[in-house]
Amino acid sequence: MKWGPIFLLFAILISGMIFGKVVSGSEAETLLGEGDQLFDTRDEGDHAEKALAAYKKGVELNPKNEAALWRLSRSYRWRGDVAASSDDKLAAYKESEKWAEKAIEASPESVGGHLMLGIAYGRIGETKGVMKSLSLVSPIKKEMNLVLSRDPENDTAHHVLGVLYRKVPGLMGGSMKKSIESLETAIRLNPLNTTHHLELARSYQEKGKTDQARGSLKRLLAISNPSDRVQSKQDRAEAEKLLAALQSK
Repeated sequence: MKWGPIFLLFAILISGMIFGKVVSGSEAETLLGEGDQLFDTRDEGDHAEKALAAYKKGVELNPKNEAALWRLSRSYRWRGDVAASSDDKLAAYKESEKWAEKAIEASPESVGGHLMLGIAYGRIGETKGVMKSLSLVSPIKKEMNLVLSRDPENDTAHHVLGVLYRKVPGLMGGSMKKSIESLETAIRLNPLNTTHHLELARSYQEKGKTDQARGSLKRLLAISNPSDRVQSKQDRAEAEKLLAALQSK
């Protein structure tokens, strides 16, 4: 029996399989890069939807693509943030929750997955109302603590806890002191994030520290190169309104 042709065919098949994996991996990375560029410009045209489509394609190529999965969750969170009705918001946040859970299934250590899951819980709770929000306090804290156990300098996790401590009643673990401390930490880790400054100003305001609130808002408005250009537009508009209200006091 002549084994030469058989071995040659086997080698071709194996090399094809390996090459296919390389191509798929490269394509997945390309899709992530394209999705991220589109998400960063999600206020332009249909970029938000195109970013979501790119991440979905990445998941289709590899259902266990943790990076694409948590980014898909982030895209649905944004869709919910800009939705006009409560029903549309809730539907988008539920999708965000679903994809975050899939990211954690794909990789239990997924920082992005746990981060987005906690954020989705918070958005769902806010949309459903106060009583529903209270039932999600512990799950949100759990997710943020998991993130910080793996990435202690994750500014977004500190931010989420800071907002949570402000909104939650003291009997359920709320604390203005902890809120301010967490948001100050978030700013130290990422001073160009305008949302950190806005939420710190709100916590200062609720604490009765009007001067500190004004200072935080002025620092926000002085940022010329925000870490998230799209989000900063909304934050600047909110900051200007809040500052005008505080200036009259």
